[in-house]
Order: sequence, then C-alpha cells, then structure tokens
Amino acid sequence: MSYFPPDLPEYNHMRHMCLPVIDPGAPFTEKEILPYLSHVNAKGVPDDWMFDSFLPLTSLAPSGNYIYADINRGTTRSGEGDFFALPSPNPAKAADWTEYLDSHFTEKGLLPLLDQTIDKLSAKIGTPPYKRNVVITIPYPHPNQYHFGKINPKGPSLNFSLLGQDLMKASEQRLEACLWYVNEAWTRWKKAKFKNLNLLGFYWIYESIHYSWEIDDHWVIKELYKQIQKKKTKLFWIPFYSSYNVNILSVYKDFYFDCAFMQPNHMFYKEIKDVKKAALEAKDRYAGFEMEYCYGDDPTLGKKGERQKRFRNYLNGGVQYGYMTKAACAYFLGSKDAARMAYSNDKIENGLYHDMYHFIKGDYSVK
Repeated sequence: MSYFPPDLPEYNHMRHMCLPVIDPGAPFTEKEILPYLSHVNAKGVPDDWMFDSFLPLTSLAPSGNYIYADINRGTTRSGEGDFFALPSPNPAKAADWTEYLDSHFTEKGLLPLLDQTIDKLSAKIGTPPYKRNVVITIPYPHPNQYHFGKINPKGPSLNFSLLGQDLMKASEQRLEACLWYVNEAWTRWKKAKFKNLNLLGFYWIYESIHYSWEIDDHWVIKELYKQIQKKKTKLFWIPFYSSYNVNILSVYKDFYFDCAFMQPNHMFYKEIKDVKKAALEAKDRYAGFEMEYCYGDDPTLGKKGERQKRFRNYLNGGVQYGYMTKAACAYFLGSKDAARMAYSNDKIENGLYHDMYHFIKGDYSVK
C-alpha cells in the first residue's frame, strides 16, 4: 500500500494543506496570512510559494456555541493526567452555522484576504502554478442539539436529537442542515468569483465516526456525499490517532471520504514518543499525513523546547518514513502560529519555519 499521493490532477495538485485556525473576533491580517501563502525570508520578504491548500478551522462560533463535536477537559486538556473528553456543551445552532460561513466570505473574511494577497504576491514572486485550494469545514450536526433553528422560514426548527422522535427522523434533519450548509457555501463561492482560489471540497469536522442505535453519522455522510459529488468537489476527514479510528481509516472510502489524513497526536501526548507508528498506519491505508505544531499553554505540551523537539520529529519523520515527498500532508499549526514562527526572534522557532518551507519544497534533510 502507499500514502495518499500528492499532486493529483483531480485534486488540483494538492500537496500541502494548512489548517489556519480562525477567530471571528480577530481575523487574519495580510501580514499574518503572508507566511502561510509564501515563504518569508530572513529579511521578512516573500520569495516563494508555501502552502497550496487551505482548510479554515475553528472550534467556537461568535456566540460561544461549539462548532466541534466534543471538547477536552481537565487541567491538561490533551490526553494526560486528569484529561477527559465530553460532548460539546451548547452545540452550534443555525445562526452560528451562518455566522461561521460569514467569517469566510465577508469583506474581512479569510477567503477574500487569501485571494487579494495572492494577487499581490503574484506581482512579486510570479503566478502560482495552480489556483490555491480551499476546503470548507462543515460544522458538526450535534445529536445533542434539539433546537437547531429554522433553515427554511416556513419550516420547523430542526431537531438533531432523539427527543420526541426516532433515529431516522433525527438523522434526516441532521442531513438537511448539512445539505443546506453545503448549498449555502456553494452559492456564496459562485457569487464571490475568486480569481486565485479553487473550491476543492468540504471537511467533516468530527475526528471520529459515531454510528449506533442513537447516532448515525455514517448514514448522514453517505447521503451528504451524493450532493458533494454532484458539485464535483471532495469530502475530507482527519481522524485522531486511536485503534478505532485506524480501523475506520482502513476502509475510509467505504465511509464516503475521498481523502483522509492520519492525525498522529505526537505533539500533544507524552506517551506517543514519535511519529513512526502513525506514519506507517497512514501508509498502509492510502492516507495522507498530518503535521502538528502549536504554542499553546497546556502542561502536556511541555516547555517550548519540548514542542520544538517534537515538531523536529515530524519533519525528520517525513524523510525517514517517506511522507515528505510521497504523501499529501495537512498541517495543524494552531492559531496564527506560522506567522509567529516566521516573524520570531527566537532562532530555533524561526528556523523551524524555514525548515518547514524546505519540507514543503521536498529538499529538507534530517537534523
């Protein structure tokens, strides 16, 4: 078997996809998005293209309601000590889904900023070989949400839960919300007429799959996928590392995902000592590989030096296990962390940014 390969024409030559974490209350500036689109050299000047694909991500709607399916709790939040996960309190409603989509497309949204910045960069470093790809996140239709709100002014408020109805009725309404969201995103995309961006697909945000007598993600995804196919777009998934998810990853196309990336969690779990096992699991399952780095303040992340050391393991692993050049890669870098790395006065931190650029170019050597 092999990794999910980079540079496939049917994926508009996707190779390296970044997951910029967006905060609707503090949108990206041009200076902050620049180091994602282009390599910024030691003088702060862009000199080459960087990430070719973008999957904007957030956990909270402006209201404080949750886009994510679940949240981590405890003093560590990342899998050690008194860590535990629980279903997201206050799951997002229809108005939250709309506001989240707004944060992509409004005048100060990320997508217009990407499009405009690419124009400016093209004048300096040349036009990129292909349009930059965009993958839009679908908020999770949470089964604990019994009062989602109306998506049709003449219709009822949708109910994703089993409160007062059976699983099929709940699943149908979850699907209805997802279809509405995808169609809204598609309509806005067509209206925007971005010059430099390509809508590659949509992302199922929950990092696992629920299907039981009480929840049926599988059916929802199956029916949603039909609409995504009609729009000639792709459906993406990035499961966290666990035996359950690895088993699903073995047959992820049977769960109607076009492309999946293995999320190794080496950055966040002390007990996961390296990336080797996750890399080999990805390779055995025709999956891409996710790189991870963030500043954060979680004790599990350790001191800055430990986080830097672990990111070095990701970079070195790309050479050792082949995913640097043989796999499509995704990058979770925290909130605006690529910009922090690019403009950092810390030589190690800044050096990791430049090493990441060489990793993307495919000429990074083990350090």
